Amino acid sequence: MTRHLITLMVFLPFLGALLQAFLPTSQMVRGKFSISRWTALGTSLASALCGVFLVIAMKLQLVDLPIQEITPWIGSYAISYDMALDGLNVLLVLLISIVFPLLVAAEWKQKIGTQGLYGLLLVLQTAFLGAVCAQDLFLLFFFWALSALPFYFLIGIWGGENRESAAFRTIVSASIGNALLFCALILVYHALEPHTFSLRELSGGKLEDKVFQFLGSDFKVSTVAFILASAGLTLRAPIWPFHGWFSQAAKEAPSPVFVALSAVGVPVAMYIFTRLSYSLFPATLVQSATVIVVIGGINLVMGGICALAQKGLKQLSAYICLSEVGMILIGIGSLNAAGVVGSVFQELSLGLGLAGFGLFAGLLFEKGGDASFQNPDGESTYGGIVTYAPQMAMVAGVIVASLLGFPGLSGFVGHALLLIGSYSIHPIVVILAGLIFLLASYFLFTMYRQLFLGKNRKGLSFPDLSLREQAFLLPLVASILLFGIYPKPLIELVRPTVMSLLGTIK
Repeated sequence: MTRHLITLMVFLPFLGALLQAFLPTSQMVRGKFSISRWTALGTSLASALCGVFLVIAMKLQLVDLPIQEITPWIGSYAISYDMALDGLNVLLVLLISIVFPLLVAAEWKQKIGTQGLYGLLLVLQTAFLGAVCAQDLFLLFFFWALSALPFYFLIGIWGGENRESAAFRTIVSASIGNALLFCALILVYHALEPHTFSLRELSGGKLEDKVFQFLGSDFKVSTVAFILASAGLTLRAPIWPFHGWFSQAAKEAPSPVFVALSAVGVPVAMYIFTRLSYSLFPATLVQSATVIVVIGGINLVMGGICALAQKGLKQLSAYICLSEVGMILIGIGSLNAAGVVGSVFQELSLGLGLAGFGLFAGLLFEKGGDASFQNPDGESTYGGIVTYAPQMAMVAGVIVASLLGFPGLSGFVGHALLLIGSYSIHPIVVILAGLIFLLASYFLFTMYRQLFLGKNRKGLSFPDLSLREQAFLLPLVASILLFGIYPKPLIELVRPTVMSLLGTIK
């Protein structure tokens, strides 16, 4: 029943991207119908339906776990087309399936270069799904490196005033990060005889006693490869102080593009770090756990402090992301079932929250011409939006509350598990996280108050959410509520895989 369904899920968006090059550019039926738009949305939705079906099939035990598809690809070098779904990546497949069709719908009114825009978004969907599902290191790198290129064009062509600079910094950071990660994978490939890129064959601590020579000295493969992989992923995720490219991208990228970068790209980077660390480098991970937690704590604090100075919604979401990455790192470094399950769940929750926040910022700019909530003098840019756009106020309220971890919303589940799992090992960091949550409550509710409550300072009134806008915001709100009220099925999918990985480090 699920034969080749992973492949179908991964490559349907790519097929849609290819079709964008051949479809007519002219509008039909007086400009109300566009073949390219509906093709993009249709292929993205079809992929999403495959992903949701796979998640449901895993939960109902309709298939044996993990779901696998293996075909020899470049046999001479032990490179296989090896794709699988298990508890570690299933929530990210669900996240991508929810978010990307909404990004296509959010760009429905785009008039300049629509086919190129849709094509690049669809390539991103394929690249992220491939990176998440790949169980061959070469294949994983192939998809992960591919995901960097569309951002260069999406920011450089459709971005703001300084888009060229932001696009350049983004691709340079990604390229250096990809090079470091590839060096790590080459070391791993040559460590075992016969050489292999298979995660299954390399996992379980088989690299721990392997060494290589460089400049006449012996080095441990696991230690050097872990450092290289970590450094490479650091340059693809907002890790302080290497986050300058990310904050500039937040300012210049179109809102749906930054949503793809922050709400999907960052969780995928965190997933890859978790997968490689626990599968390939368990002993090195144990030795580095405290360092990971400290880096997470620094990210948490610096993200919260920097967020205080922001006056625009997209820049604010960038530093929320920076802070939340710190929380996920704390969970990864806890080496504890609750902490690691919490970090995996938080990848999903963070993605949903940032997607909603970013799309809301885009709507505010589209309707009011300004995505800031405060002017340089500290006064409200808008104010009183709730009186004429109550639906928008409600949606924004749910998203903000989820990012803060309020009960009944998905953010609460991830944060609670992270703190429960980490407290017995790193209580100081958990207490610090509590203080940062108080700070986050201050700046997020200040933002909400200045936008939606009080007096309307601009004297303008724009319409509430249209049917199209409801169509791409309400699924996010529904997901945040559903996964917050009843997270049990998702946690039960994640926990067995996490327990298996933790068994390799005890």
